[in-house]
Amino acid sequence: MFNNKSAIFILAALPFYLNDFNNIFIKQELLWLAIDYGAKIIPLAFLFYLLKKEILSSADLGLIPLPPKKFIIWTLGITALGLCLDEPGFTLWSKLLPSIRLGSIPIGTDSPLYMLDMTLGLALVAISEEIIFRGLAFTSLKTSQYSPRKIFLISAIIFGLIHWSQGPTAIIATAVTGTGLMLCMYCTGSVYPTIIAHYVINYLSFSGKAVEFWGL
Repeated sequence: MFNNKSAIFILAALPFYLNDFNNIFIKQELLWLAIDYGAKIIPLAFLFYLLKKEILSSADLGLIPLPPKKFIIWTLGITALGLCLDEPGFTLWSKLLPSIRLGSIPIGTDSPLYMLDMTLGLALVAISEEIIFRGLAFTSLKTSQYSPRKIFLISAIIFGLIHWSQGPTAIIATAVTGTGLMLCMYCTGSVYPTIIAHYVINYLSFSGKAVEFWGL
């Protein structure tokens, strides 16, 4: 069931797994930022090179425009679903699972790089992770003839594990949130709504506004 798109997906996803070592060992902000951004920009550049060479299509990456009404409905809906799954999920799983956090992001709210990372950084996260772990993952698994149930399960595990340095809570919580986001890709074939949803979810989470909203 292994195919060329599976190989491309593995190559594009690998830097995300390796990047978590960055969270563990690198505490210098600029160096961390350079490695973290590079781990996202390089796979994207690789995929867009394949797109230009027509080895991949826009549909393979989920880069399919939706009609305005459908885009708005799905963006609002999948953002709301993601917000309901994400922060409450972290709170729930943190009570059920051991706290094993190997690494963290060294850029705090008092850092001069904080706003850069909250804007450009989170946008890069949303774009790269949705194109790779929703768009390309869906294409790869579908091409491998997995059932819808297995597509959701496998993609959730794959996505959750890119957060391995943050421990079991982050792995499970992000896997569940990723399943919600995959619903949009499965139903529409487009990652544009999920890119926006992903950014909003991360921004509210990292800024602490999601915790305030839910009263957690």
